[in-house]
Amino acid sequence: MSEYSPSRLLDKIIIRVPEGMRDRIRRVADSNNRSVNAELLVLLDRTYPDVTKLDEHLQDIAEIVAKLPAENRTDAWRSVFERLEALRNDTV
Repeated sequence: MSEYSPSRLLDKIIIRVPEGMRDRIRRVADSNNRSVNAELLVLLDRTYPDVTKLDEHLQDIAEIVAKLPAENRTDAWRSVFERLEALRNDTV
């Protein structure tokens, strides 16, 4: 990698992991055809999604519910809200 690589401008985080964890991450990364760094970025992005991604997902849900027959929309929204509440409780 060149010392002038754009990746050198990115934020860096150094972490310490228990013995053997790096190897476990490497095995999973290899099975996904990723570097260890790329694998960790995927996991971090899933755990800490960008707010704009959440907005996009919510918009997708709204569009799906809007396509349902009018008589099913209230139940669909209730189901969405119940699921979100359950997920919220799991993360609090």
